[in-house]
Amino acid sequence: MSAWRSDEASLPSSQAEECERAVRAIWRSLDEHDLVDEQIRSELATLLECLAGLPLGNRPQRLIAVLRQPNPLDPSHLYWLTRRLLTLVPELQAIAHIGQEPVGALRSDMPIDAIDAYQPLD
Repeated sequence: MSAWRSDEASLPSSQAEECERAVRAIWRSLDEHDLVDEQIRSELATLLECLAGLPLGNRPQRLIAVLRQPNPLDPSHLYWLTRRLLTLVPELQAIAHIGQEPVGALRSDMPIDAIDAYQPLD
């Protein structure tokens, strides 16, 4: 186990998987312009309900409330929803990767030659 990984900081794999599933579902709904579809919004709301225990404040609940609104969704709500989902994605990705070693990080098990040749990522 590398020095970067911490047992206290790592999420149970089920929570990390839920975050990753939510990210994929958000991107898919945005890419395919599916947020106008009430059924797609309902499915996305159900997926976000699983994230209520994560350190995201009341944002999942606010998103769920808008996602559960019936058709037709007001254009201002659609705009708000799109922006909020876009800002939620990087947070979910960060939560899913808590405790994982970032790409290019020095590790305690690296051979000395690899450490000497280490080039940090900018």
